[in-house]
Amino acid sequence: MTPISTRVGYILSLVALAGAFLHAFGQPRLISGKHPTRKMESAGPEVAEVKIPPFPGAHAVWGATGQDARGHIWFGVAAAATKEPSAHLFEYDPDADRTIDRGNVVDQLRAAGLWRDGEHQAKIHSRIVQGPDDYLYFASMDEEGENEDGSQPPTWGGHLWRLKLTTNRWEHLLAAPQALIATAAGDRFVYALGYFGHVLYQFDTRSQSFKHIEVGSLDGHVSRNFFADYRGHVFVPRLRSETTRLGRPVVHASLVEFDSGLREIRDTPLDHYLFNDSPTASHGITGLQEMSDRSWYFTTHVGFLYHAVVPMPPPPASAFDESAAAVVAVAWMHPDGPTYIASLFTTDGTNTLVGLSHDSLAEGASGRFQWLTYDLAETVCHVAPFAIPGRDRSALDYGSLYASATRDAHGQHYLAGIVSIGNGDSGPIVLRVRPRAAR
Repeated sequence: MTPISTRVGYILSLVALAGAFLHAFGQPRLISGKHPTRKMESAGPEVAEVKIPPFPGAHAVWGATGQDARGHIWFGVAAAATKEPSAHLFEYDPDADRTIDRGNVVDQLRAAGLWRDGEHQAKIHSRIVQGPDDYLYFASMDEEGENEDGSQPPTWGGHLWRLKLTTNRWEHLLAAPQALIATAAGDRFVYALGYFGHVLYQFDTRSQSFKHIEVGSLDGHVSRNFFADYRGHVFVPRLRSETTRLGRPVVHASLVEFDSGLREIRDTPLDHYLFNDSPTASHGITGLQEMSDRSWYFTTHVGFLYHAVVPMPPPPASAFDESAAAVVAVAWMHPDGPTYIASLFTTDGTNTLVGLSHDSLAEGASGRFQWLTYDLAETVCHVAPFAIPGRDRSALDYGSLYASATRDAHGQHYLAGIVSIGNGDSGPIVLRVRPRAAR
């Protein structure tokens, strides 16, 4: 695919920016590269732990969360340090405050007659998404045998699954040679992203058929997230390299939009994507959230906020507008600039984003987490401390927290990750978070 020229990219950026202004409130958003105004808050959100039933090797939740139409929360717990690592899927009922183990991957492979001798599936890493039918979709994967530089894929690859909500029965859909790290759903389509190379799989829930395409990546780079809009268009990062006239290699990052036929319709440069210019060290898209107007906000590894403005047909039209979305560079989400933000939520669906930042990108990082409340109209970011009641701060100092777009019927959001549990050990954690109103 011929790269978009600098001039055309500039023109598209202007068109995208104008589209975003018209689409939103009729007033400008933040200027690209600017920092929001900081407001300090004395108190962070209300935080409570969700009980996770123990199992051998329970290790972490790598952002694998989601909710169903009832408001029940689902999460996948990865396994480690056990003879046969196998991720478990859990359901949490917020009304009953009850967590149920809905099975593990290796047992399900055996039940389906698909298990290979010695196979591990240590992680459910993907978001857990509800399709247009009565199913939840998610992916499992394993890292055994892989080289982090991208030269060797994992031995056991990955699997795409779905779970019938009325029966809680698993159904196997696909075995892929790539590790399937992320999923997304839009219209009647479900997508899974595999590494290395950003291989995109599409499952048509109507025809029960699959397609796939290699979007392209470099070295060991893997984006932790991607997204699909209400039309079934899907947005995936791409990395490519070119050599300058002086012989210096330069890496370019972009967001590629495919329509539901997997035809590429736009490639938008992402200037704030890579961490330390290293493809392998960058986690790509880290946080994401769909808004009430069907647009998407997302953050990259370095904490930059982007807005994908999705075309909406004028009423009473019923057909989708299949034209490309406008992807707009908004600003640094944190007032300090580059910050790792691996979670993103909205409290109102229109004007407010909330999420958790971590100062791991700063030199001499302290391990500090902060709760951010971002007012898109006023270009103000409220910064508050973040703590877990009943746990010493040291539990989080070397911990990690993730998860996006996960909310129950009571307006509570869910974070998940890994924390220190003492004696040099670590374990999984899921947190229920109720935001306080910013002042």
